[in-house]
Amino acid sequence: MQAYYEIETNIPSNHQLQIQLPDSIPVGRAKIAIIYEFTETKSNAGSALNTFLNTYQTENTKDLITAIKKFRVKKPLSNQDIKALCEEGRA
Repeated sequence: MQAYYEIETNIPSNHQLQIQLPDSIPVGRAKIAIIYEFTETKSNAGSALNTFLNTYQTENTKDLITAIKKFRVKKPLSNQDIKALCEEGRA
């Protein structure tokens, strides 16, 4: 059986958190998930795509997939994100 506990906090500049859990949570294994908000503008997404395309120009599909896996973004890209980035690049 699983249970859920939520607490809000601010992430400090050193990116270290210390939390005190209630005594009602038993000792043992637990999973911790960090859910945070961020803002992203379309222009940043387009420039990230341009950087990627300029860095990893290839016609080989396997090489392209490898390059995409190595390219680091702040969030996972969905198929819709990739489509939007490609359409923005054409504009």
